[in-house]
Amino acid sequence: MIKLEINNKIYKVKLAITDEEKEQGLQGVEKLPNDEGMLFVYDEPEEVSYWMQNCPINLDIVFINEDDKVIKVSTAYANTEDAHTAENCLYVLEVNQGSGIMQGDSVEIDDTKDEEDTDKEDENLEEEDDDEEIDENDEQFMTILNSKGKSQMELKGGERIFSRKNTKSLLKFAKRAYTAKTTTAYKTLGKKVFAFMTAQDNRDDEYVDLPK
Repeated sequence: MIKLEINNKIYKVKLAITDEEKEQGLQGVEKLPNDEGMLFVYDEPEEVSYWMQNCPINLDIVFINEDDKVIKVSTAYANTEDAHTAENCLYVLEVNQGSGIMQGDSVEIDDTKDEEDTDKEDENLEEEDDDEEIDENDEQFMTILNSKGKSQMELKGGERIFSRKNTKSLLKFAKRAYTAKTTTAYKTLGKKVFAFMTAQDNRDDEYVDLPK
């Protein structure tokens, strides 16, 4: 599950990314907590249609564009076959009917997983690291490029561009993008990179080493 926030309310939502997950949706779910739902994710904004066949609970179907804005909310009733359609959707959120979500609301999507899932990922990464054999005599470094693509610095170990916390977060988003291989996942990674870069550029002098 991931978390998203609308109107100061936080929802824990399951992701539906594959065609099979989208087709299944919330079919057969007889009870849904008021702070939970399902988020359907598309690679690119497109026209989508939803209906309630084999879904035994009443829902609000929330259509969201690539700017994370609600563009339409449909009131959907259990086990009906009326089509609920909207254009230019990157996400569709299904939550209990009567959510109060309205067209124009902003959606804040937190792509980080629950702590339990994250801990499991960290354990797996640590196990993978233990299995790797590294020759300590091998010289390893990272080249930092400027805006023109030219080398401006080489990091030989120990240096960080981002804080340890931000670096760990970026690695998780990069892994998720590599695994999902969706436009949405790559866009999310890019947004995080630029957000952390902006924060780094605007930190007080005490947090960075200035050129002498």
